[in-house]
Amino acid sequence: MTLPTRLRLAEVSDLPFIFRQEREYMETIEPDAHQGWLAALDLNLAFWIECLPSTLFCVDADGHPLGYAMWSLDGDTATLVSINVLDSRRRQGLGRLLLDAFEQRVGSSGARVSELGVHRSNQARQLYQGAGYGTTGQDGEYVLFSKILREF
Repeated sequence: MTLPTRLRLAEVSDLPFIFRQEREYMETIEPDAHQGWLAALDLNLAFWIECLPSTLFCVDADGHPLGYAMWSLDGDTATLVSINVLDSRRRQGLGRLLLDAFEQRVGSSGARVSELGVHRSNQARQLYQGAGYGTTGQDGEYVLFSKILREF
């Protein structure tokens, strides 16, 4: 039986979960960048804390986080920094739930465009393509995507 899920703003108590998920992602998808990520851990933690009040939320079941999304907003452009779902809960619609909630939240805050980069080996790019994101280029190992959320 699957417990019902809810979307909520992230809390300080979610940071260990976020750390574990980000570390697992780096070890699995981007192992060549893992050492650099560890060297920048203080900067990453500071960014996660900065996102807590408004641009980081979790999906959970019975109080246990299952995934999260975080973003930054610069003018009318929102950059999706990370969406991550527990491996055991992938392919159950949670990533799409987080992506849709992100788009709704940034759209109502004035963002006109959403952008993101995804590592070329990350299967999540299928999620973004299915949600209407178009490829805009490449930056090293990352495929860049963009979606217009609203016209002028």
